[in-house]
Amino acid sequence: MVYPRRITTLALLCATLLSASPDTETILIEARRLVREQRLPEARLPLEQLLADQPGNSEATLLLARVNDRTGRRDDALSLLEPLANRYPEDPRVIGLYAGICMLRAGELGVSLRAIRLARRGRELMEKAVALAPDEIAYHEGLVDFYRQAPGIVGGDVAKARLHADAVARIDPVRGAAWQASILVQEKKFPEALAACDAALRVKPDDYIALFTLGRTVAESGLRLPDGEAALRRCFAVVPRPSEPSHAGVWHWLGLIAEKRHDLTAARAAYAKALEMEPSFNRPAEALRRLDSKTD
Repeated sequence: MVYPRRITTLALLCATLLSASPDTETILIEARRLVREQRLPEARLPLEQLLADQPGNSEATLLLARVNDRTGRRDDALSLLEPLANRYPEDPRVIGLYAGICMLRAGELGVSLRAIRLARRGRELMEKAVALAPDEIAYHEGLVDFYRQAPGIVGGDVAKARLHADAVARIDPVRGAAWQASILVQEKKFPEALAACDAALRVKPDDYIALFTLGRTVAESGLRLPDGEAALRRCFAVVPRPSEPSHAGVWHWLGLIAEKRHDLTAARAAYAKALEMEPSFNRPAEALRRLDSKTD
């Protein structure tokens, strides 16, 4: 009998884990491949079983935290990473991932004491990650996104966002231009943001952040709707880094573009897809409630 590839892959991984002498490196290599291919639910079980056998395995912990983050299980990711961050306080990979998920979870929780604590912790730890690894672009990018969106009570500051966008530009001028465009979006300077994205994409046509920012700018401004939709759909061919907006975010902005086209059926489908990928994602949930209120 021929079984689907996903089932056989998972069965082989589980068989390896249940054997008398599991090959840890083989499991990690296969789990990394599944994560790269966005086959996240398949990666979770073998990693959980590996950690049940080897609770101190830091590589498996980091991988499983990324899987949980990308599937909307951010509290589970934080539970994994907090003890690891206490054990390795000078490891920027651990600190940076923990910081990024703290900031994302804070954004999901809305106005609450826990959200404030998580946002402040995430900001402080991401600044520490930058100090430990100043040439790692992902940490600067995480701070651009935080400082441009966060309220002042937890440290939001557009001037600091610009400083980190400039730091990104010194490392990678194209990605720096895309992040500078994201700040222009925040300031509602949509024509300038579109021009910055266009310039970045002329140099790197497949840059994920430039594509995402172009799509987001179009969705918020209502300008160049076909260009924005095309850019967002091209994002699906790229696996985002942990510091970058997820594919759930891509579906959210596709939903808003569909709304701007007055295609509410397509908008609902896109928002539902975003929620399927990240059930704790507030924006598409709010968008669906807004659409429901229009039809009441």
